[in-house]
Amino acid sequence: MNHLTKNKIIIYLATIFLVGGIAGGVLGWTGATHKILEPPSPKKMCEHTRDRLKAELNLTADQMRKIDPILEKRADEMESIHSRTIKEFEDLIRVSNDEIIGLLDESQRAKFADLEKKRQEFMRNRFKPHGGPFGLRSDGPRPPEGPP
Repeated sequence: MNHLTKNKIIIYLATIFLVGGIAGGVLGWTGATHKILEPPSPKKMCEHTRDRLKAELNLTADQMRKIDPILEKRADEMESIHSRTIKEFEDLIRVSNDEIIGLLDESQRAKFADLEKKRQEFMRNRFKPHGGPFGLRSDGPRPPEGPP
């Protein structure tokens, strides 16, 4: 049977501790930056408002039943504004892209089309649909697809 010395045990434990610390740090940093970069959904904002009102105003169950539809309506309207804003941005980008394309040669147009395709994919991933309570649609806002 292999006998471990005290020094080997210390080295093994220190290595395990160090690897765990590095893994935890990387996972924590990745999760924190992801949360920081992601804007809150209208649903989350209204849930926060609901919880804050309930706690700070000591609202009754009857009051909460009356407030919930108001917050549902707020979330729906916020989602609608968000969808319209995304569409307006996409329309602006499409118009300016058409102007830019007119200034490019054939090889530049091909590269530009690839860049635009990557931008659209990024936007699709960035604005994934929100779902859940407060009446939000499960299909959520999506940037329009189409040529650059």
